Amino acid sequence: MSAGMRKPKAEPNAFRIVTDLSHAEQEAHRIENMLLALRKRHDLARFEFTRLVRIRPAGATHSHPILTLSTRFAATEDMLLSTYLHEQMHWYLWELGGHDHDPIEPFFDELVRRYPKAPTSLPDGGRNYEQTYLHIVVCWLEIWASAQLIGMQRARAVADAPWGYRWIYRTVLEDWHPLGDLLTENALLPMPRPEELARQQQRQPATNPAADDRAASTARPGRAAPGRKASVAARKKTPAAPPPPSRRNRRRPPARGGTSAG
Repeated sequence: MSAGMRKPKAEPNAFRIVTDLSHAEQEAHRIENMLLALRKRHDLARFEFTRLVRIRPAGATHSHPILTLSTRFAATEDMLLSTYLHEQMHWYLWELGGHDHDPIEPFFDELVRRYPKAPTSLPDGGRNYEQTYLHIVVCWLEIWASAQLIGMQRARAVADAPWGYRWIYRTVLEDWHPLGDLLTENALLPMPRPEELARQQQRQPATNPAADDRAASTARPGRAAPGRKASVAARKKTPAAPPPPSRRNRRRPPARGGTSAG
């Protein structure tokens, strides 16, 4: 622009956009402060299988690759606690598994046999077939962990009024003891503390991935391949009746407890 030219004045009614993130920042600090207060009041470390937490206001709550909390499902401390423990239970199953082992696999078909008509879409079920049956386990563990800290009555109160997984939470509460027995039989309970689980995994003999892949290629569909933690599959109960045909996608690698989108 030459020296003799003037910068045009902005029109008084010109279109403008102003971005204000102050409310998002306030909500992020609210969630952060609530979580810190919960950690001071309760021994959350016994259930923290990941120690990295991200807060993303108005985003999605999920477990992987970073445990992310949003302003949803965090209206009260009890709700935030249950949400946080829900995502930590995904991490527990992830850490309990391995490259050759999905901890849900040994009894996945038993869950299908018990609940052949489970809804497989939100808001009653999970986001798909596998996520529905996975969340029967995750939601049971979430309620159990919450009850260790705030009592069963308050844990049930949160589970009785969910936005999603409605059928799953209702079924978990109705079949509380049988499902707890199933998780115990398949070595998901008693739940070790994160540091103890890490020591257990360090004591396990190293596996040969190439040998595991060869074993997996000869294993029958639906059966855990021989190798690390094969004893878990050996403890699987024989179903009282053949399960209905599973729609689980066997071509995909084991979920190791799934990566939660909620």
